Amino acid sequence: MHLLATPRCHCICFQMSPGRVERRMAGRVIRLERPVGWLMLAAAEGALPEARLIERICGDDPALLALARTLAFESVHSYPSGALSWNAAASSFVDGLVAGYTAAMPARSRGMLGKDLLRRLRDYVIAHLDEPIGVEALADIAGRSPFHFTRVFTRAVGMTPHRYVVHLRLERAIELVREGRSGLAEIAARTGFADQSHLSRWMRRVLGVSPTQLVA
Repeated sequence: MHLLATPRCHCICFQMSPGRVERRMAGRVIRLERPVGWLMLAAAEGALPEARLIERICGDDPALLALARTLAFESVHSYPSGALSWNAAASSFVDGLVAGYTAAMPARSRGMLGKDLLRRLRDYVIAHLDEPIGVEALADIAGRSPFHFTRVFTRAVGMTPHRYVVHLRLERAIELVREGRSGLAEIAARTGFADQSHLSRWMRRVLGVSPTQLVA
């Protein structure tokens, strides 16, 4: 396998099969026998403002590997957890990469999301609860790229866009359950959950009770 890093690209590889490997990078050569999951990072200047990723010809990073596996699984299986969840995992992957593999941390622009914009985002989510909601749509409202929006939104609100959407879905679902005029399957459909089982899992996870216990 031959990989090339350009001034606008970083190559991050995880060795996923055991065996003897010869790696070459910038005139350096290393021959070794490693188990799966070992990391190779070919870094190029310019991809991160005021920061430079440190080249590594080999290394071990279980946390990054776990995130990489999550991203690969979601991509191959058409994002079963949703695009917002994939974006949150990608953001965590880049955070880990920047924190662990930069020679100098960038001076971060905190960014702001004003109250009016947050209100517009909330109104949009509530108006589309029964539809798939992607981070691209929310980022368009904010006038930012999906990746940058996710990071700024998480800092401003204290949760990822994915978790925020689930929070609003669950908030409305709880109201409907307590009203008692609709069945769980209908409530799940009206609030964007895959089915009533999906809704019940989120209620137990957040509230610690099932929908039936909620109205008991």
